[in-house]
Order: sequence, then structure tokens, then C-alpha cells
Amino acid sequence: MNILYWIVKIWVRFTLHLFCKRITWHDKTILSHDKPLLIGAHHPNSFMDAILIGAYMKLPVHFMTRSDVFKWSWVRFILRKLHMIPVYRIRDGKDKLSQNDASFKEGCQYLKKGDHVLIFVEGFCDNQTTLQPLKKGAPRMLLQSWNDGVDVEMLPLWIRYHSFSDFGKSIDIMPGKTFGKQDMPSELTQGAAMQWINQQAAQQLEELSTIKSPPDLLRRNILLLPLAMVGFLLHFPFYYLFKSLVTYINRGSIHYDSLMYSMMAIFYPFWLMILWVIASLLLPFYAALTIPLFAVICARAYVLWK
Repeated sequence: MNILYWIVKIWVRFTLHLFCKRITWHDKTILSHDKPLLIGAHHPNSFMDAILIGAYMKLPVHFMTRSDVFKWSWVRFILRKLHMIPVYRIRDGKDKLSQNDASFKEGCQYLKKGDHVLIFVEGFCDNQTTLQPLKKGAPRMLLQSWNDGVDVEMLPLWIRYHSFSDFGKSIDIMPGKTFGKQDMPSELTQGAAMQWINQQAAQQLEELSTIKSPPDLLRRNILLLPLAMVGFLLHFPFYYLFKSLVTYINRGSIHYDSLMYSMMAIFYPFWLMILWVIASLLLPFYAALTIPLFAVICARAYVLWK
């Protein structure tokens, strides 16, 4: 068992509810799907998309990830422990494209093992809210798995954010219907089979993109206001520190949202520790111990109220 992956997964599930007002899976039954899936997802918001999918799927998820983030050995070690598989693009150099053979083979091995594999079918991210042309990576991996006798299905999945930069965002995740080898017409050539797979996925993704989002019922709820204001006061130095830092280093790239969430999730335990130290100087010991929990409750109240 990969302990680091599961520890991070649990922490991510917890902190997402302090960063997001609402995360709605429009078909929760897919979360407990007990057979391997090649998840072909829409990719609007950098690595935030992968974080959301990996955090909620019951089975382990392995992520096909752009290779340029694996440059440093220590980063590569951590990313590999977090189930990331490098994928090489033309911009990484034509000489490296052949390494994708090993990456796709590795993905197929995880599917054979019974895990899920996530691949972003459009092949890039640009805060897009409409479907872009699908690449060949997903059909290639799916056909390779079928040729190896693996009973794997593809799951088209659409993700919608109400904003790519606001804090306290609402997110909708719309899974489609799985399809497998039994659904594909027989005796198709390799090229025709790849085209058929992308057509099925694209059609579902287009339909999923039209699903309406549910309302955020607790927004500005007066009953939450007292706790929400306390949550704001306890957290605004922490939030604005990282907002300023990420705004400075981000410089208009598509990674703002993902960086904000990641940095806040990583450093939030230290902020709770600081609040506890301050409280211990002003309150009795046992009363001070309740401050971190109280801060978390108030933070959630603020996110719901905002």
C-alpha cells in the first residue's frame, strides 16, 4: 500500500471543504465503481482537476501528467509516489515522444491491476469552458488494454467551476456513461477504432457540459454570519499572505487556482498551530486546545456563507 498517497488523499478531502463552497458529483455511484476505468476528463483548471477526481474515487487513481513537472529528482520521487505518470508532448522534444510507449504501457498495467487511470482527453488546459478536439492518448491506451485482455471501460467526465480564481467556489463534476469493447462495432481498423472511441467520448462530454448546476442554498445565510465573521478574522492573514504570493509568482498563468489550493492545504496545519500558540498565551490549556477545531468550523461557515 502506498501510504503517502492515502494520507494525501484524506487530507485533500478535508481541505477541499475549506476551499470550496460546494463540490457536487452528479452521479455518486461512479465513485464506488469496483472495476478499472480509464477516466477521460475535460481539463479546464490545471492540476486542480486531477486533485478533485483522485480525492473522491474509491479505487486508487493514476494520473497521466505532463512530463516537464518531473525535472527535479526529488519532485519526481514525490510525484511518482502520488501515482503520476509522465506524458511527453511535442514541445518536450520529438526525441522524447517515443518514451510515451513506456508511459502508456505503465498506465495499462495499472488498469490490469484493477486501478483507475485518469487522462485528459483534450491534451491541454487553458481554462476552457467548451470542449476542444480530443487527442489520441485515451483511445491508444484503451485499445492497448483491450488487446492485452483487460476488461476496462472508459468514463467520460466533465468538470465545471463557477470561477477559476474565486475563493469559496462551487464545482460540478458530471460523469457520463461507461463504455467498453463490447459496445464498439466489430472488425474496425485501428484508426477507425480510435476515431470511434473519441466520437463516443466527445458526444457524451458535449451533453454533460449542458447539465445545469444546483443552487448554492446557504449563500449569505444569516444564521451562518456570526461564525463566518469569526472565520474571516481568524484566517484573513493566512489567506491574503498566499493570495499575494500566488498572484506574484503566477503572473497570469492558468495555475492560479491550483497553486492557491495546494499552498493553503500544505501550510494550513502550521496556521492552526500558530492560532493554538496564541490562544495558549491567553486562555487555559484545555480551552486553547479547542481553538484549532473552532477555527476549522468557522472557516467552513465562512466558505458556506461567502
